[in-house]
Amino acid sequence: MKIYSDSKIYVLCPANIHTGGPESLHQLTSRLISFGVDAKILFCQRVGEFFDINDPVHSSLKKYHVPYTFGFEDSPRNIFVVPEPLTEHLYAVKKCRRVLWWMSVNNYLENILALIRPCVDNPLAEPVPKYFTFDNFDDVDEHWAKCEFVRQFLLLNGIPAKKIRHVETYMNQTFFEQAAKIDLAAKKNLVAFNPRKGYEFTKKLIELAPDIDWRPIQNMTPAQVQQLLAEAKIYIDFGEHPGRDRLPREATVSRCVVITGKCGAAGNDVDINIPAEFKFDERTTSPDAVIKKIREVFKNFEPSLAAQKDFCQRVYDDKKNFSDAISSAFGIKKFPPPSVSLTQGVDEKSFLLAEEFFSGKELLPKFIVDDAVANAKITDDLIVREQNRNYLRVGKNLVELITFADAKFLYQEGRIQKFALLEPTPEEISALKNFAAPDDVLSFTR
Repeated sequence: MKIYSDSKIYVLCPANIHTGGPESLHQLTSRLISFGVDAKILFCQRVGEFFDINDPVHSSLKKYHVPYTFGFEDSPRNIFVVPEPLTEHLYAVKKCRRVLWWMSVNNYLENILALIRPCVDNPLAEPVPKYFTFDNFDDVDEHWAKCEFVRQFLLLNGIPAKKIRHVETYMNQTFFEQAAKIDLAAKKNLVAFNPRKGYEFTKKLIELAPDIDWRPIQNMTPAQVQQLLAEAKIYIDFGEHPGRDRLPREATVSRCVVITGKCGAAGNDVDINIPAEFKFDERTTSPDAVIKKIREVFKNFEPSLAAQKDFCQRVYDDKKNFSDAISSAFGIKKFPPPSVSLTQGVDEKSFLLAEEFFSGKELLPKFIVDDAVANAKITDDLIVREQNRNYLRVGKNLVELITFADAKFLYQEGRIQKFALLEPTPEEISALKNFAAPDDVLSFTR
């Protein structure tokens, strides 16, 4: 799908919501921006839901620092990306090229039911909303499948293989940092599980083996989930697996042995590519067989973990695979100069470096790190505030002000490629080298 020099990409997203879907949509927008593409989140309102138009970005997603809009330019040179729970919005455009990104089969089906239900209660209240059906696949230019299970679903329903592209997302990169510190010797004989999925079968396991330490993942912060997985030897998941779910991936990165059922995406050897001995069809398997495997893993933990190394490695490769898929999808071959973050705050040094970079072509100043000013609600001749973000005016250009924590995150995401300092102190250099590669820390003198 060709991108022109004046193309705009609108990525449709529900406002004020943080689940795996909205985060994937922000990851896509952020990656496109890093490729030099004019991309924005297009916020929409879901049926029965309301949001604050003045602050539609969920607090957990603000760190992506992507622009947003509530409207779009309907042009054949532009592209409209819609996630599968919001297919009714596909028909808001007439000229834009359309991409339908399938992250979950279940969400698509559940959304159709939610759209139709009010019409069943009162058929004359309003017309039945138009949503994507498989009788006319020309309504969409390209379908993106987040996993093999989704791809099989699309093929089964008549979408031509040539219109399907495999586009998977990746885990939040901050998770890998903590996972790298896990001590296998400190792992405990406990089993973590998600009680919201597949609990009917899991309950049988718990009743059959009350001596095993079973730990539900519920009412926990992300940090608490990570801590539990760092301690556990096993994570079990007998849910429906509508796609490549987050928890199995977090578990393998946390060095847990993953045991699943065979429903949904767990039923193939691509999405959850663990050996067959760790998969049990909960519809036909005796719970005793699963308990036997759990006890075997407790006794032979490291060999069992080694047997799942391919699954773990695939999760580590997801980020690069995502970048490759996006650049391929839009035919992006030429990339902008590396984006640079100036880390010495709003002062003379940052001004001098920014002016120097703007006058050249080798580096593009995108951010200035200043914890005190980044989120302050101020405006003056130099500070411009737009969409709850602050920008420093440097000549005719604007440079966004961000916190140090967000700078670290955006570096992990690839939005920041270099850090620049003018006559830095050893402490300033050291702070960056704690997480940035030495070649990415640039020091300048006057």
